[in-house]
Amino acid sequence: MRTLIIYSSKTGTAKKCAALLAANLGAENCELFDINSGEPELSGFDCCAVGSYIRMGVIDKKISAFLEKRREELFNMRFGLFLCGCLEDKVSDAIVKNLKDDFLEHAACVEFFGGELHPEKYKGVEKLFVKSVLKISGKDPAFKITDRIFPENITNFAAELSAESPAD
Repeated sequence: MRTLIIYSSKTGTAKKCAALLAANLGAENCELFDINSGEPELSGFDCCAVGSYIRMGVIDKKISAFLEKRREELFNMRFGLFLCGCLEDKVSDAIVKNLKDDFLEHAACVEFFGGELHPEKYKGVEKLFVKSVLKISGKDPAFKITDRIFPENITNFAAELSAESPAD
């Protein structure tokens, strides 16, 4: 099964997760595509995984625009959606806010792959914000920060994406 993995990555975590997903699916059958390098061609692929970082509760705007523009093509193939971020307890809210119900109905799988905080990859105010968040999370147990990737979620997503659907 030829799979296209489209992603957008701000600090490299979603890119790393896309590569891990490709390894789980069989890298020789996968092509990785950074949405920031243009618009991918879906023809020639059996399925597609689309992934984005979540930042302030919002997915990357190029990914969002791609999903909207190519909705019919995606709905006519097997596809899955994955998200990366550091506020695990806010993922459900981000899914509802960013993904329309019809995407969730048509997707073979939707998964959270985790996140990594790298203050050194930010500049200016963003760097101060990330450092503040890390400091607060260490003092307030109610403020949960995810600072790791979940390989088991990637493995499960790969299995669901590559599984034959009842209609196949």
